[in-house]
Amino acid sequence: MVEKDSAREDSGRDSRPAAKRAYRSTLRAERAAATRARIASAAHELFRQHGFAGTTVAAIAERAGVTAQTVYTGFGSKGAIVSALVAGMEADAGAAQWLERMNEEPDPGRRLEFFAQWTAAFFAASVGALDFLHEAAADPSVVALREEGDRRRRDGVTRVVERIAEQGALAPGLTVEAAVDRAWLLTGLELYLAAGKGCGWSDGEYAAWLGGLLRSQLLR
Repeated sequence: MVEKDSAREDSGRDSRPAAKRAYRSTLRAERAAATRARIASAAHELFRQHGFAGTTVAAIAERAGVTAQTVYTGFGSKGAIVSALVAGMEADAGAAQWLERMNEEPDPGRRLEFFAQWTAAFFAASVGALDFLHEAAADPSVVALREEGDRRRRDGVTRVVERIAEQGALAPGLTVEAAVDRAWLLTGLELYLAAGKGCGWSDGEYAAWLGGLLRSQLLR
């Protein structure tokens, strides 16, 4: 009995410090995430006011209420902050919900329309950062971000096209590779900017035009 009681006491003594360490680790992670969010928000405001080149890390740190070293530790560069902003905008645009809608839609034409609507939603949510990306086109972090964005968009297009091909709904003579190329070109940022800034279209008009174009280019 003494041995069992002693074992229970030892177990209790061991678990309390472990629980405290886990709590402190969680608290540190939450504080770090809050600091990153504050830095990203400050950078977003300054980028909009002064542009990418006109915003310094020191100014971001001052606006966020942290040291410049904290900004470098959390992100590493201004380009990396832009990358984090765009990733957050993808979530704000409802990426998960749009993906679910496309996965559940059996009709190929409707699926392409949903893809067009998602494209418009993402660009609309990201429009505040689009100018940063253009202005900072030579920044290595931004170059990498654009390349990663292009790869992710191609991956998304490929999944949509492959499912259409499995249903036998691709236009006659159109290969999966050619269909992916067409869809990838049509869903690029440049056409969205041309539609909105060049033609004065609304996001709804752009999405409707893109959906119809995707259908005519890819489907039977």
